[in-house]
Amino acid sequence: MPIGYINEKDENVFGHACREHVAADESVGTNREGKLVDESNHPLPYANVVLLSLPDSAFVSGTISGEDGLFKLEATSVNQIVKISSIGYKTVYKPTTPANMGIVQLVSDARMLGEVVVKANLPVTRIKNDALETNVQGTVLSKAGTAEDVLAHIPGLQKKADGFEVLGKGSPLIYINGRKLRDIAELDQLTSEEIKSVEVVRNPGARYDATVGAVVRIRTVKRQGDGFGVSLRSSYDQSQNSDFVEQADVNYRHNGLDVFAMVRFDKNYLLAKRYSGANGLYRYHMDAKELSAL
Repeated sequence: MPIGYINEKDENVFGHACREHVAADESVGTNREGKLVDESNHPLPYANVVLLSLPDSAFVSGTISGEDGLFKLEATSVNQIVKISSIGYKTVYKPTTPANMGIVQLVSDARMLGEVVVKANLPVTRIKNDALETNVQGTVLSKAGTAEDVLAHIPGLQKKADGFEVLGKGSPLIYINGRKLRDIAELDQLTSEEIKSVEVVRNPGARYDATVGAVVRIRTVKRQGDGFGVSLRSSYDQSQNSDFVEQADVNYRHNGLDVFAMVRFDKNYLLAKRYSGANGLYRYHMDAKELSAL
């Protein structure tokens, strides 16, 4: 079962919370607060607590629980509901009333990604310097699929139709090994198994431009050994349009040099290549017009 997949039981819980919300009546513009705990009644830190509008479940705002499990956010309309999620736990939906939600207990999700998940395989989130760091390597997140799938389950991040939002800070700049992402589509070209950790910086400071409200830093796993590597990947996406993707990756490593060539066919890119060295991972894309000029 994919991470974040909402099954029929979850939908029933969501519907029940919606009915509770409709039956309730409390003024908006006041803080909604509570405390998250696990099954052992220990505080549950760094869980995503987001406000969704009704009936379309569109993202409104959000926050994360503190190290003590406490959270606080403001409801801006009577037609809203609270969604609480944390990797390894079942998602909880709560009405926005009463304003004080009290203690909210999250229970373990017995199965994720089609595998039994033990606590040792769950990612650990901690404060590191200026960032909230979540380890990915060796955890259930390394099986998520792509970098985009990983970011969708990082504490403090919310997936949106046009990218990601750092809760309470807006759209972030995204970096891979120190290189700024030029296109959100690049996240789909980095597998979850290549990621070592993800850092969410809520207050970038003087290191970044004053207009930057938040930063996401992805660090990749350093490959070991010399030689060639080849991998093939296919994907099909059906929405308003059909999108079929074929991708072939060829990798060569020698004495710390890591050269990666990729041929990718989809509606956006015909050819792309990337290489990485001691200072990080780099990618370059070539669209159909540029390719025809060769």
